[in-house]
Amino acid sequence: MTIVQRHCLLGLLALAVIGVGGLLSAPSVSACGGFFCIDIPVDQNAERIIFTQNDDGTVSAYVQIEYTGAAPDFSWILPLPDAIGAEDVEVPEAAMAAFQELEVATDPVFLLPPLPDCPIPPVGAVTAVTAMPETVEVFASGEVGPYAFDVVGSEDPDALITWLRDNSYRVTEPMEPLIDVYVEEGFAFLAMKLRPDVGVQDVEPVKVTYPSEAPMIPLRLTAVAANPDMAVMVWIYAEEQAAPANYATMTIPDEELVFSRLGNANNYRSVMSRKANEHAGQAFVTEYAGPTAGLAVGHPLLQELALRYPYLTRLNTVISPEEMTVDPVFRYDGTLADVSNVRDLSNQRLDCRLGAYAIQAAPVAFIDRGSEGLAAARQEGAGAVESTAAAPSAALQVDASPIEPAAAPSADGSTESTTIVVVGLAVIVVMALTALGGSLRRRRMRPGAPG
Repeated sequence: MTIVQRHCLLGLLALAVIGVGGLLSAPSVSACGGFFCIDIPVDQNAERIIFTQNDDGTVSAYVQIEYTGAAPDFSWILPLPDAIGAEDVEVPEAAMAAFQELEVATDPVFLLPPLPDCPIPPVGAVTAVTAMPETVEVFASGEVGPYAFDVVGSEDPDALITWLRDNSYRVTEPMEPLIDVYVEEGFAFLAMKLRPDVGVQDVEPVKVTYPSEAPMIPLRLTAVAANPDMAVMVWIYAEEQAAPANYATMTIPDEELVFSRLGNANNYRSVMSRKANEHAGQAFVTEYAGPTAGLAVGHPLLQELALRYPYLTRLNTVISPEEMTVDPVFRYDGTLADVSNVRDLSNQRLDCRLGAYAIQAAPVAFIDRGSEGLAAARQEGAGAVESTAAAPSAALQVDASPIEPAAAPSADGSTESTTIVVVGLAVIVVMALTALGGSLRRRRMRPGAPG
């Protein structure tokens, strides 16, 4: 079989049927692994992939596989830019724990200023193998960990699909056109299933090594099984920082973040989704980028990767199936600045809004007027300026009414608020003198009052 487009770069699809730490939901009875099932494709809530750029012109990809369902229904098929050997497929020991530790170590961390004494909302407000057709070539077969696998390819997509089905790999009708596309582009395929003597509790992450100059994720094949706003989290170990080559680079502004008093929840993911939608879903945010020597990790696999590769980049996005029309490719750029996952917001202003805290642009002390003070200010007709913070999500039940900011200095060095205070004091003095004069007049007019 002729393999074309060898510059195409492999990315692997993490099969997130159930989520780490309960963050992701799992399909019920008909759940199945990989891209394909008996009846319907599995719903994917996220994919997590660790890439390494190797010195020998290859890329290794560690793919987190999470699966719930019957063991015979497990089936995982992914496109490869070129055929690989059995020695290129591994199951690293305890790699699931490595994914969990790496995610925690590079998650965004927010350093907040002291929290104002906001009123707390009521509870509940936050809510057997057959004969192979002659047109299909088997490049490698074997067993690794709990899996049996085949590396196959063909120039005839119908023959390839028939072979996969005859060999107990699940292929559904909606996936057939996408298989056609990858066959036309010259991809081979790695097909994996669970061995008959193991159960779903034995599912582990997989490491695949293949020739390539940089990583790529075949999201087009993911679209059939993906959920709306599916998370795609990628770590890339290399000589220098990685960045999207054909996707946009987005940022998450501090002033658009909102934090909930209950559990310190925030709207970071929803802001990410909104920013990605500005690029039709095809954008990544760099959440961490720096030398591996500066990242404290304890898992043996992560320590080994830190010794072999001097730089680590974490990229993240959320993308919906209809937006998965282009496979993201990543490039390397040593001129990019490091990116810390710690975001220091301690000099920012926090506004109290019925149990949520909205970061404001002005680096001044927070002002806490409470809900009663806000209501009184509105009744008195106090001026308000639209806040630069993003409106809190509906689930927080937050009052998103704008907060009046501190006044800006005038040309002579005074401020509008100072002027208002002076005028107000003058009015108070006049009213006091008027009241005092009226009192003296009443006393003089009262019978029996001393003259």
